Amino acid sequence: MDARSALAALALTGAVPGSGGARELTFAEASARLGSANESLLAATEAVNARREERAATFGLHYPRLDANARYTRMDAPLTLDLNEIRDVILHLHPAVPPALVPSFVGTIQKGSFWLADVTLTWPVFTGGKIAAADRAAAARVDDAERDRQRTAEELTTELARRYFGLRLALKARDVRGQVLAALDTHAAQARRLEEEGMIARAERLHAEVARAEADREFKRAEHQVALARTALADTLATDDDALDPSTAVFLLRTVEPLQEFRARAAAGSPLLAKVAAQQALAASGVAADRADYFPDVYVFGRQELHKADLTIFDPGWAVGAGARLTLFDGFTRTRRVAAANDRVRQVALVEKKAARDLDTLVEQRYREMGRAREQFDALEAALDLAREGVRVRDLAFEEGMGTSLDIVDARLALSKVQLERLSAAYDFDVALAELLSACGEGARLEEYRARADVQVER
Repeated sequence: MDARSALAALALTGAVPGSGGARELTFAEASARLGSANESLLAATEAVNARREERAATFGLHYPRLDANARYTRMDAPLTLDLNEIRDVILHLHPAVPPALVPSFVGTIQKGSFWLADVTLTWPVFTGGKIAAADRAAAARVDDAERDRQRTAEELTTELARRYFGLRLALKARDVRGQVLAALDTHAAQARRLEEEGMIARAERLHAEVARAEADREFKRAEHQVALARTALADTLATDDDALDPSTAVFLLRTVEPLQEFRARAAAGSPLLAKVAAQQALAASGVAADRADYFPDVYVFGRQELHKADLTIFDPGWAVGAGARLTLFDGFTRTRRVAAANDRVRQVALVEKKAARDLDTLVEQRYREMGRAREQFDALEAALDLAREGVRVRDLAFEEGMGTSLDIVDARLALSKVQLERLSAAYDFDVALAELLSACGEGARLEEYRARADVQVER
């Protein structure tokens, strides 16, 4: 056996160079790592956390606001009150009074340099519904972010299924190509021996060697596909370790729930429809907030001066009161904003109808793709038995000098074609199932369905 034959034989056991030291990874383990390491999912989680903090911040609108203020002022001159004209009148009316005994009637109201400090409390008691609308909007934004995170998780679950089972398919395809190469190695050696014995023509031996060379090219191409599939899976799992071997086989279920059940589950659990519902709540809260501008804002307030030494005779040490503010005319801004908010409500309602229809179509497409893949797999069962028997018969005929090299090659290629088509059909079933479950918001249940598999497809 030459070096290439040894390589092909090693391929059948998954021990080809480049995969040495590869760590087996089940689909359940891959799903767990996806949830803890994928940056897109982690970023979506942080977005949810940010929205929750923003919602918590809106709770503060219900409470009073307490502000502390301090300021230092320097003026060009002190503020004074000059009443010396009154002093002059008094002295004129009482000439016997010496002017020196009557003090100046000039008083300082505020020194040229002073500083003030106070604490002010403001508490809204009526806002026309603005605070309640802000609460609802904040809750809707949290829900919207959570639905975005769920959509990201569902999309990544589908991507994981595609790449995990895609690598599994690539590995098995490489094994099949390796099996063909090993068989054609043996066939080429037989052809050389039979040519030496005079049992076949030189053209037969050349045909066997050309077929073996083509099988070698296909095997090498399959190895490159494995390398690319490994890189893709590592990217989804956010790891630099590209020496991962998926140990969970592609699978197939003979029966699943009826289409109508999946439609109902999608309508109830689809993250897309849930996101649209959150957008509807956000739009409705926008209408309420804009309508609230037609009502007055009523508030109570209180103020306490902390540094009274520099207060003037006109400044109180403390004060309490109530106030109201109402916009009487704003150039029809409020009217236009309410109209725009109502337009957004109608827009989201139309989006919801379109999304529901698209979702229903998607569910049916994926369901029928599963059925088509299952039918194709079943149809290939008989073809596989026939192809295996064809290889056995052609090998015997060639050994006895009753067959040609072309017969052997055609039989081997026919067998590999059926094997690869069966694997591909099972892979298509798995991807369609993953996409169907994700459309229903149940991507995490893929492992549950895999555990119920009727067929584990190895080759």
